[in-house]
Amino acid sequence: MRIAAIGDLHVRTFVPTTLVKQAVDIEQAADVLIIAGDITNGGRILEVEIAAEFLDRIDLPKLCVLGNHDRRTTRRRHYVALLREAGVRVLDGDTVILPGFPEVGFAGVGGSGGGFWPEEAEPTPSNRAIQAMAVRARREAARLDKALNAMETPVKVAILHFAPTTTTLVGEPVVKYPLLGNSALGRVVDKHQVDLVFHGHSHIGSAEGVTPGGVPVRNVAASIHQGFSFHSLPLPVARHHERLAG
Repeated sequence: MRIAAIGDLHVRTFVPTTLVKQAVDIEQAADVLIIAGDITNGGRILEVEIAAEFLDRIDLPKLCVLGNHDRRTTRRRHYVALLREAGVRVLDGDTVILPGFPEVGFAGVGGSGGGFWPEEAEPTPSNRAIQAMAVRARREAARLDKALNAMETPVKVAILHFAPTTTTLVGEPVVKYPLLGNSALGRVVDKHQVDLVFHGHSHIGSAEGVTPGGVPVRNVAASIHQGFSFHSLPLPVARHHERLAG
């Protein structure tokens, strides 16, 4: 499976010309487009209308999660409906299997910050804001766990906004790590032996990383790749032979 991916478009009043040019004939290079959150900068309806018009031109199955900037919208249902009308499936604790690829399941949650402490080490800090972030981190990880539990496909892909590992945050100030992701997400993808994870949110981190359990992770923030990035997801051997024969 050929995957085009991007995160953190942060659309305000227009889509950058470079992205528009890159999207031309992108269908020839990919089977699916994954959008790892922060489609808009402020969650405004005008912003998502502009983004949806751009995405609607891309004739691919499109999957996304909402980022922290998208969550600023005060009209969430309308926001999601506009994306849906553009052919974008918003994953929010649920899963999807694409036509033509029955062996690949996609699960998505936005995720949360929270930090990368081992569960047995650091107590929950007393600061109320940090406590709230820790609660959200556990809740989002639980939602991802539930989605992956329901997935029976041999190949599993997780789509996040926040990072599940520090290895794709290298380049960011270490003090920002708790705001950029959390280890609970990493433990969930390791538990389910996910085949590939996509996330955004880290604008100056690293493109590639791996969880403690060895799951490959890709940071697809647009600023890191100067736009879209492209990835190959191996299929089961029998399926691969079938496609070659066809």
